[in-house]
Amino acid sequence: MLKRDRMSELREHYKSLTWYQKIGFCLLWALSCFICYLPRFVRYGLLRPFITLVFRLVGYRKGVILRNLRRSFPEKSDKEIKRIMRANYVTLAEAVVNTISLIGANPKRTGNALICDNTEEQIERTKGRDWIVMPAHYGCWEYYPLWCWTDDNCDFISVYHPMKSPVFEHFFRRIRNYGDNNFLVTMNDAVRYYVKHRDKGRNMVLGLISDQSPNLRADTEWIEFLNQPTAFIEGGARLATRFGMPVYFVDMERLKADSYRMRYIEIYDGSEQVEPMDIVRRYATHLEAMIRRRPELWMWSHNRWRHTPEKQTRRFGKKKDA
Repeated sequence: MLKRDRMSELREHYKSLTWYQKIGFCLLWALSCFICYLPRFVRYGLLRPFITLVFRLVGYRKGVILRNLRRSFPEKSDKEIKRIMRANYVTLAEAVVNTISLIGANPKRTGNALICDNTEEQIERTKGRDWIVMPAHYGCWEYYPLWCWTDDNCDFISVYHPMKSPVFEHFFRRIRNYGDNNFLVTMNDAVRYYVKHRDKGRNMVLGLISDQSPNLRADTEWIEFLNQPTAFIEGGARLATRFGMPVYFVDMERLKADSYRMRYIEIYDGSEQVEPMDIVRRYATHLEAMIRRRPELWMWSHNRWRHTPEKQTRRFGKKKDA
């Protein structure tokens, strides 16, 4: 996909909005552009605390956050759990400011937002190969695609779930529209897109954030994750084993409000004879270690454990032994 095709898609998507949706988007975009170009001390010294205060006053998904934290860290006191929740509101507010600040992103203005420890090593070991990167909703996850600026010889494909709101869908597509080699593909179109564009002279990197709750199926498998049985999205692992693509976990470290350090950790070399769930288990192991290091940076507001083995049994019946 060329950049002009991407711009054409954006224009067509905007035309599909109703007149009142277009007004809503234009107001949201104008406000965000204004915020984006405010001095840094205003965005992070004033706006971030204000958004944090709003989250705390309205109790944004407070019940979900507390339930997730208590089940994940039964050894922690209620005081410590609430401290993590308050810090998590700061993370969410920071992510809002960071995301808005990506409007008009370019290497000069936002080049220090993401620092990769092993860029040269990663480029060398993936040279001539397509590969998959599996990040998480940790810190500012909108920073992950910024890696596209480090390697002009590959196309970075961000696989995502479209938003229910047409206004916010267009808003985020506009924000993510940076870089000549950074493209957006919906989850449903990911395999079709890869098959169509592979072997065309450029390496492809598929970015699939894989830490959210998948749809419940009769054959859903469970992994012990943060002290409870957990279902994971398997699409990236299945794609990797099908096409022999290496898989890398993204380990993130927050340096300051608008800067993160990332490191690629190989969890599948593209040739090892494994089942997709083996790759998922490795992903879950690294993810849990990263979360335990700085729990306030993960997205606890997501209803991560809405599916359980008990719910699976009620819906589909008891699994038969193989």
